[in-house]
Amino acid sequence: MDCDRKLPPQSIESEMSLLGAVFVSRDALDTIHSVMQVNDLYRESHRKILLAMTTLADKGEPVDIITMTNILKGRGELEECGGGAYLYTLSDYVPMAENVAHYCRIVADKAADRSLIFHATDAVNLAYQGGKTDEAIAKLESAIQPSIDKQGNQPVQMSVSLQQAVSRIEFRHEHKGQITGLTYGVDALDQVTLGLHPGDLVIVAGRPSMGKTAFLLNILKSACGEGEPGMLFSLEMSRLDNVDRMAASYSVPYQRIRSGRLENDDWPKLTKAMGNMHGWTFPIDDTPAISLRELRAKARRQKRQGLRVLGIDYMQLMALSDPRMSRVQGLGEISRGLKQLAKELDITVIALSQLNRSVDSRQDKRPVMSDLRESGEIEQDADVILFPYRPAAYCDKCRDKVDDGDHNLKEHQAKAEIIIEKQRAGERNLSIPVVWLGEYQRFESLCPY
Repeated sequence: MDCDRKLPPQSIESEMSLLGAVFVSRDALDTIHSVMQVNDLYRESHRKILLAMTTLADKGEPVDIITMTNILKGRGELEECGGGAYLYTLSDYVPMAENVAHYCRIVADKAADRSLIFHATDAVNLAYQGGKTDEAIAKLESAIQPSIDKQGNQPVQMSVSLQQAVSRIEFRHEHKGQITGLTYGVDALDQVTLGLHPGDLVIVAGRPSMGKTAFLLNILKSACGEGEPGMLFSLEMSRLDNVDRMAASYSVPYQRIRSGRLENDDWPKLTKAMGNMHGWTFPIDDTPAISLRELRAKARRQKRQGLRVLGIDYMQLMALSDPRMSRVQGLGEISRGLKQLAKELDITVIALSQLNRSVDSRQDKRPVMSDLRESGEIEQDADVILFPYRPAAYCDKCRDKVDDGDHNLKEHQAKAEIIIEKQRAGERNLSIPVVWLGEYQRFESLCPY
């Protein structure tokens, strides 16, 4: 390809100028590190010189020809960097030290161009190989995203932050007691948490049969029903199985949907449910063992359609970036990545997680933080941790369908609670009583909290 024969984008003059500026003013180093990265420099010798300058400055030593010659010689890099003569050339090269920020921006832009060319070339090669479209798109996303991140992560002056903080406080005052985020679809839970908020990672964890997936689908149904775009990555159930369960939540018995034994009264309800869901912006991706990189790339594309809330069912089924990692390390990497994704896209990410079997052997079956399976860094990355809990899942009489004077089967099966184990912005260790309507695969508030 033609790009293989071309010299990559660069500006040697700008690199020399910003390095020369450090000999004139040590303040230039602060400007350099605030605008660009060391690896943005095209010449390896220039990268070594800048690293040596930074080392001297960090030690509080002067940065001049003598100290630079000594440190580079001690590292065995002096000749690679052109010797003492080249250092003298740099010290004389800078036109004006106060223009160092301008030189840095030129260098950073050239580095971004090189990265774009590198990743785009990889993407083109993958496309030619065939069958690797998602990987090729991920390469392109990797090239574009750093530029977006740099634009969005600049320091903000206190005056601007104060203005934004006052506006937010005024909004809260005007809507005091009201939900300020997306709703969970359970009134009592919304009152305690004030809803779901952008940038938050919410972990919903529990043992099998506690209703984790149903709870997640309830949340997504609530958001999408209000016109908010959502997305679901379902690693355990198929796309159509999820649709069945969401349709059931509109008071169409789930077992009758699954078996096909729908009664005459069910069809109007099912038709209405499908009509309500038809207009949602709610893609479902059921790729098994999806990687964090692929999930991130797909979520970024959906963000262009206004994505507000993202669900993942469930974390332990995601592929590790490195198969040699332990499960604890791998889950830690995934939880960090999901938290970063929530902040980057300014959305709420809700991830389901399994709990350890140890909870089953305790007399009190209510889960606690330490029960998180292969928790890694999940505890510290999560903004909110919720445990749906249904005592009927451990009840022998419920399992055997016993309904007598000592055991009201329907009442006991409906009993449930949502335990708020962690909440950064509110009270924790709360139990919210709810009703589990298993027939319709949904949770409802028992009473105002």
